[in-house]
Amino acid sequence: MSEQKKILNYNTLPEMFFKQAKENSFKPLLWFKKNNKYCSLTWKNIENKIKKVSLEIKKIGLKNGDKVLIVSENNPNWFIADFAIMASGCITVPAYTTYTKKDFEYIIDDSEAKLAFISNQNLFNNFIQAAKNKKKLKNIITFKKINYKKKKKKVIYVEEIYKSKNSSKFKINKKNKNDDACIIYTSGTSGKPKGVVLTHKSIISNLIGSIDVFKSSPLKNERFISFLPLSHAYEHTAGQFLPVAVAAQIFYAESLEKLFTNLKEVNPTIISAVPRLYETIYKKILNNILQKKTLIQKLFKINCELGKMKYENPKKYNLFHKILKLLLSLIFDIKIKKIFGSKLKFFISGGGALSYEINIFFESLGIKILQGYGLTETSPTVSCNRPEFNKLGTVGPVIKGINIKLAKDGEILIKGDSVMKAYWKLNSETKKKIKKNWFHTGDIGEIDSDNYLKITDRKKDIIVTTGGDNIAPQKIENMLSSKNEISKVAIFGDNKPFLIALIVVNNELVKKNLIHDKINLIIKEVNNKLSTTEKIRKFIIVQDDFTQENGLLTPTMKIKKSLVFEKFKKQIENLYS
Repeated sequence: MSEQKKILNYNTLPEMFFKQAKENSFKPLLWFKKNNKYCSLTWKNIENKIKKVSLEIKKIGLKNGDKVLIVSENNPNWFIADFAIMASGCITVPAYTTYTKKDFEYIIDDSEAKLAFISNQNLFNNFIQAAKNKKKLKNIITFKKINYKKKKKKVIYVEEIYKSKNSSKFKINKKNKNDDACIIYTSGTSGKPKGVVLTHKSIISNLIGSIDVFKSSPLKNERFISFLPLSHAYEHTAGQFLPVAVAAQIFYAESLEKLFTNLKEVNPTIISAVPRLYETIYKKILNNILQKKTLIQKLFKINCELGKMKYENPKKYNLFHKILKLLLSLIFDIKIKKIFGSKLKFFISGGGALSYEINIFFESLGIKILQGYGLTETSPTVSCNRPEFNKLGTVGPVIKGINIKLAKDGEILIKGDSVMKAYWKLNSETKKKIKKNWFHTGDIGEIDSDNYLKITDRKKDIIVTTGGDNIAPQKIENMLSSKNEISKVAIFGDNKPFLIALIVVNNELVKKNLIHDKINLIIKEVNNKLSTTEKIRKFIIVQDDFTQENGLLTPTMKIKKSLVFEKFKKQIENLYS
């Protein structure tokens, strides 16, 4: 029986896990670093731990529908906690490790959580400051031993649960497919985060559609590497539930800093990431090439141009080009592919728009990036390119089970089982977004003759100048951020006569006394490719980077434009004075 057909028979995500565990008992499932070496846990190991933790949740006194927080880096205990919460009939509420005390206070209050899983001492110290006066949240289960003297909360070390509990009394909670599985809070690029309620049915429906994407190249014996935050819907579904659905192996990266080392160790077959990572890899490759001799630089450029020709003008791609490309590929493409391990089939990009320039660059090196599109509210995947037909500049056709249409203003509307149940405790917001069963995404798009979807911008990000021109900033931002010298960029101009740009430069590549001139040349180059109304008239080079630590970047590397605008409001206004 195919994995797709199997999933159709599952009512809940824990049911899916336990059936897969029965079939794959002694095969490795989760891999993690210990003593500088990757070690594995089998399906049977994990199953036993899930049962024990689920029994502990029940012993604590939690009931069906109670909310449970997870605050942790990606690791096997995150996986175990998530399935144990759902298996006990409770609802998982993932939280970002980057949350401040204020963020934790908000999510504890809003979710009404009664239990939390915390990974380590540092996170515990941050969390307990927010949780100490929250009466509903009485218990905390930690993944490491914690030093805690005040004893306002009962703290349980997870290893003690693993050692002491007998799993024979475990019974899976027989939940309905329409019951809530998790509440995932949006990353909050604007305003307060909203809790998105996803059911077992919505996530399972999304898994069926996601597996169908690869029907021409079926998912089998896959090796996933998990490094994006599991608290985000993208990684939660694509990095955890999808591997379970296809009985794949999951390897947890140690950190983003060690990702490239881990890639070589793991040899993943599929890598799911956000555009920011591909931008970083792209710039690292170019920087490396710039350190080489002039001849190597020229040959690399020819190699990329030939790869681009092969994709964009296949009729002009003759035998001479093929032979030359083959020879150059032996020098460049093979070496670059080794960065990602020897088994990589393709990249998947989601969580934001990937620029065409970066996509065609990797395509020219023989590396496929299948760009997709989705939202937390759609569990998350809406569309994705296919291995057999990867159409750059688009986010592919919609996945199985999703219906799509465009509103008069170009807004993308979605209907299907993958759509969220509601925003948690926000009935009016839910009604604004879901009308006559159509979810209003807030994204503007086009559907081409191949029924491939193209995202042009966010509806709320559309800039309307005082001249009445509607401008999509995302396209321009992607063009600028693809330049090696530019780290990040945010464009503004709403209710103003022209567009301006806030730019964070790559200081390693640009000498201080030449920064302004270099960026000015790049702006002119990009402006030449834009219409009159899209051109950047003025810019600021900002000294402070946009980071998660200063609150200007979401955990999935999206710029919080409203906060950037507030921080640099005076400088922005000066450009228009």
